[in-house]
Amino acid sequence: MCELLGMSFNEAVNPEISFKGFQKRGKNNPDGWGIAYYPDKSVQIFKEHIQINTSKFADFLKNYSFMNSKIFIAHVRRKSTGKNSHMNTHPFCRELNGKEYLFAHNGTIRNLNKLNLGRFKPIGETDSEHIFCYLLESIKKKNIINWNENEFKWLGKKLNQINKFGKLNCLMSNGEYLFCYHDIEGYNGLYFTQRKPPYGEIMLEDIDWKVNLREEKDPNKTGFIIATNKLTNEGWEQFNKGELIVFKDGKMIYSK
Repeated sequence: MCELLGMSFNEAVNPEISFKGFQKRGKNNPDGWGIAYYPDKSVQIFKEHIQINTSKFADFLKNYSFMNSKIFIAHVRRKSTGKNSHMNTHPFCRELNGKEYLFAHNGTIRNLNKLNLGRFKPIGETDSEHIFCYLLESIKKKNIINWNENEFKWLGKKLNQINKFGKLNCLMSNGEYLFCYHDIEGYNGLYFTQRKPPYGEIMLEDIDWKVNLREEKDPNKTGFIIATNKLTNEGWEQFNKGELIVFKDGKMIYSK
């Protein structure tokens, strides 16, 4: 099934609370996990092809105070194509136009022969990495250097086209924008919640753990959390089917 987690904030944050809740989703997604973020313009990726809720490395990271970024993408994997291996574990990363792009996918896309590749080639065996390489080649051909609303519309249509070959929920980022897309048939769900002051007490859904955000969060930091399934008892909203939402600096800047 796989599950996704994304974060976009106006200032660098630590993902401890969301990551701690997300870690419990590994029980039903045992074939690997990964989390990626931008400490600066470059990407840091941590991933293993083992179950996240049995990983000592993941236990370390959820308490690692130096993991800070405005953007995070995380994924827990239940394999559908490709063996259980590090090369098939999300998120994937490639450089394009001097920026490191990240990508994570939930679903299965068939007819990959219809998605022609160019400069970018998969290292692993997954449909997900093939999709990512195809998207980057398409962005390269369109010569998108600086994203704007016209390019967001183009990306939404491109994702709709890919989606016709199967199931597609995905998160992508270039370190500036967080692109989030939900399957045209609503496969597996995708939700977002806005985290902003005044902060209060929240409950993590899977671990019966209460957190007083007033004590944990800087009131100047605001943003959005995106997940396959709701992580907390906060007010979560579901993506529309086939919708692309783009976040930047903790704000929703495009939705269609």
